[in-house]
Amino acid sequence: MNLFFIILFLFCFSFIPKIFPKYNKYFVFLSILLVLSCYFSLSKNFFHLEKEFYPSQQIQVYTPLGNYYNFLVKSLKRHKLYLLIDCEKYPKLKSPGIYKNYEKYTYEDNNLMPLFDTSLYKGKIYLYFGITPVLLFYLPFNLITDLYLTDKFLVFVLSCISFLLLVFFFFKLKKRQPSAENFDILSIFLIGFCSILPFILIRSCIYEVAIITANVLLLLSFAVFYYNLLYSKFSYFFVFLLGLLLSFSVGARPHYVLFIPVFLSAVIWIKYNETKNIKTSLKHTIIFLIPCIFVGLIIAGYNYLRFDSIFEFGWKYQLNYYHENPSLKDFFLALKYNIFSFPNINEKTVFSLAQSNGHSVGNEFVTGIIWTFPLIFLFVFIPKFLKDIFKENKNIFYVVVLMTVVVMINIFVISFVGMVIRFFFEYMSFIVVLSLILFYYVYTKLNTNFLKKTAEIFFILIFVYSVFINISLLFCENNSKFYAPSSRDNYPKTVQFLFKK
Repeated sequence: MNLFFIILFLFCFSFIPKIFPKYNKYFVFLSILLVLSCYFSLSKNFFHLEKEFYPSQQIQVYTPLGNYYNFLVKSLKRHKLYLLIDCEKYPKLKSPGIYKNYEKYTYEDNNLMPLFDTSLYKGKIYLYFGITPVLLFYLPFNLITDLYLTDKFLVFVLSCISFLLLVFFFFKLKKRQPSAENFDILSIFLIGFCSILPFILIRSCIYEVAIITANVLLLLSFAVFYYNLLYSKFSYFFVFLLGLLLSFSVGARPHYVLFIPVFLSAVIWIKYNETKNIKTSLKHTIIFLIPCIFVGLIIAGYNYLRFDSIFEFGWKYQLNYYHENPSLKDFFLALKYNIFSFPNINEKTVFSLAQSNGHSVGNEFVTGIIWTFPLIFLFVFIPKFLKDIFKENKNIFYVVVLMTVVVMINIFVISFVGMVIRFFFEYMSFIVVLSLILFYYVYTKLNTNFLKKTAEIFFILIFVYSVFINISLLFCENNSKFYAPSSRDNYPKTVQFLFKK
């Protein structure tokens, strides 16, 4: 199959640095460009109409909720917080039980479908999704250019930034191993294709904008944190910036508020150990919390002006059928699906996503992490890695601890939200980087050529399998609906090309 030839090409390409070691950096750069070019193809050429990709003078709406942030831009420019939609055109909105029975009403009136996942309160339609993407991207872009930014374009740009930041942390945190330089190239491809980022790119709309915005802000927070560890020892400016980035991430994904005390605790701990001065630690705490309080007041005010409660983001008034409170049973069910669910076998594209079901909130086609990225089993070495690295490089120790905590929190929260593959990205991106770092760590501990060669063969097999299954799942029949409606031929042509015998 052609897909195997593509993977074989990537594999052979990764060995070129061994032949020309002086040019290793150039091949790393080319590998990154190759992944970014694939991202562009996924964002535009294969799946979406060209007119829905580039910014334009008109809002290019597509369902569900494609480019709807621009409606909020129009509303804000007219000093309104609700969407300028005439609810009188939708008499069904006044029907009893509209929140729980919205799906049934959409079958009776297809005109209601564009309102899916918006919030209805006191006869007004609001966006349930956080305001951060609007404040940081959509509104400034519109004010400067008089054009409307599209979800697909923004997701592509932010996905590229996210990928570059993940690669940056991989190279900064891994142990240098000159004898395995080709693994650097393979690792770049694993980060690019196995982090769930491609799944975010093929279905870019308001959901994906929120996820990738929060992820980029969180990764930038890690970058600021790492820079402080290396150079400035947590200067007031960078502590302020760290708090600002984290607080803005909450405006995209509310549960990211849990990362604020995590990072603040790390700053206080490191600063106190450095100075042994409680007053200094207290000053840094205040500086960190100032932007958190400021942005928090903006978010709280935004919630209150919309729903008369500073704690209500719109969940209670969403126009969909997700109105049951998730339980502990839901958590364990999602944990099973998100980690262990086995992919289906599909005669057209080899693998297919497995249909999850039973969660009271969200159920989708998913496949467990251990089948899409088996290298996750290296997480068993994290305690030993942290113990050793604490003695060698405390900077790496702190960053890896924080990344591990982020993974744990995201898996915990997402498991209550449901089995939804786009949510996997929120922890999968960190899992891939940490797993690769752990592989390099284990590799450096091997003291015989036989063990090293065995590890190299193992890594190559894992690479081939992981890239193959992730691309197969990306192009499986479950995802065909995300291709552009006016370019239906693209999907079967792409599938036939990739999986032709």
